[in-house]
Amino acid sequence: MTKSLLLLLLLAASTASAFVVSPVTQHRRGMASRLQMVDPSHLASTGIMLAETEEWVQPAVTFLDPFLNFMSFAMLCRVVLSWYPEMKVNEFPWLVITLPTQGLLRAVRDLVPPAFGVDITPIFWLAIFTFIHEILLGQQGLLTLKLKYGI
Repeated sequence: MTKSLLLLLLLAASTASAFVVSPVTQHRRGMASRLQMVDPSHLASTGIMLAETEEWVQPAVTFLDPFLNFMSFAMLCRVVLSWYPEMKVNEFPWLVITLPTQGLLRAVRDLVPPAFGVDITPIFWLAIFTFIHEILLGQQGLLTLKLKYGI
């Protein structure tokens, strides 16, 4: 019993050193930092250097992000409004949602027929706007990568 307890204690003591924080070395004056010692041509090939982007990318992102978010929200509101046909959508609170979306919905209603008596064109446009937002401005979106890495 004492032999196994001693072995367990020895094992615990040997692995405890993994949790000890190693001391931080002080930076000496006159010594080059690690970044200064790296060859600049190597930095360019690894993508560490800051990339320059075209001047049209930032204004495009600034315009497209709120526009696509608003249109997605408006189409989501149109989905909910389609559940209540007795709503007067041409009056003030709903007019803010119906004016920007009515032209798009009217253009697609001939192509996308109602499913089981329900108008699904707002769902169609919601999917389109969400897809475009994700492709252009998502975490791995084209414009996001262009801004980050200059790709």
